[in-house]
Amino acid sequence: MKTYKEAYALLLEKQNAYKFKQRQKKEALYRKIPELFTIDHEMNLLGIALARATIAGNSDKINDLREKMDILTVQKQKLGAGSEELLTYSYYCPLCKDQGIVDKEICQCLGHCLAETSFSAYDLKSKARGETFHSFDSKYYSDVATGEGEPSPRENAKKIKQTMLKYCKNYDAISDHLLFTGSPGVGKTFMSNCIVNELTQKGYGIIYVTAAHLVSSIQDQLFHSGKTSTQVFEPLLLCDLLIIDDLGAEFTSEYSQKQLYEVIDSRLNAEKKMIVSTNLTVLKIQETYDERLSSRIRGYFKTIPFLGEDIRLLKARNGRK
Repeated sequence: MKTYKEAYALLLEKQNAYKFKQRQKKEALYRKIPELFTIDHEMNLLGIALARATIAGNSDKINDLREKMDILTVQKQKLGAGSEELLTYSYYCPLCKDQGIVDKEICQCLGHCLAETSFSAYDLKSKARGETFHSFDSKYYSDVATGEGEPSPRENAKKIKQTMLKYCKNYDAISDHLLFTGSPGVGKTFMSNCIVNELTQKGYGIIYVTAAHLVSSIQDQLFHSGKTSTQVFEPLLLCDLLIIDDLGAEFTSEYSQKQLYEVIDSRLNAEKKMIVSTNLTVLKIQETYDERLSSRIRGYFKTIPFLGEDIRLLKARNGRK
């Protein structure tokens, strides 16, 4: 099962990177406070001596060594106040202590790696790494309302930004599934990228995939890679957030609808959050997809409408001026 091997390899890579960074920080702390290095060295020597005394059964020696270690521990705590995590061994994942398994179940750290390796780091292009809430610019949205009593595209975009910032800040407490709707180029994918970048920094595992890629990847894994349904769908259930972009652009068939339904329904049942973005209106979704799938989307997702003109065309026109 290649995916699991790749996931374990990725987890090991992340653990090693974490340990390397911790060593660098600890070495910097030693340079800043040399006495800490001396104390750590002395404690290591006392630890070796304590092990030998324990094997020999020398109780007097054991007590003496423990008293010396206690004294050094107090000194170390005083010198290293505020940097305790660098002075004791810390795990990349404290939940499983870097084993990848907790109570015979896959730990979230391995689950994130499994999701990442299964869907090729999602469909998040390198350019999208720079699409963040900080880089969001409302100037590309018109300040003219599209209808009486409706907000302008600019007001709407600003409101969506604030709503999504709260969504990311309170992610664990929020249970909403979101449906981003709107014509092409009005910022749905950009906002999704903002959310991915924000939540990824907080350690959440995310799969970001287009509907077309999702369906084709499931088909390829089932029929060409010899994987079972459990192996294919498990990563989609393990990730903290599943973002399906461009719903409606995939080749719509009975098969594709069945696979999309299985993914969405399974996550709904597992109470795992999703964001779906589409150029289709809610009414068009109902017309395009069968009742089972469209009812899940219409009934369980909170619609977030995006307004305005195609920003990509606006930028292109501005670039030619």
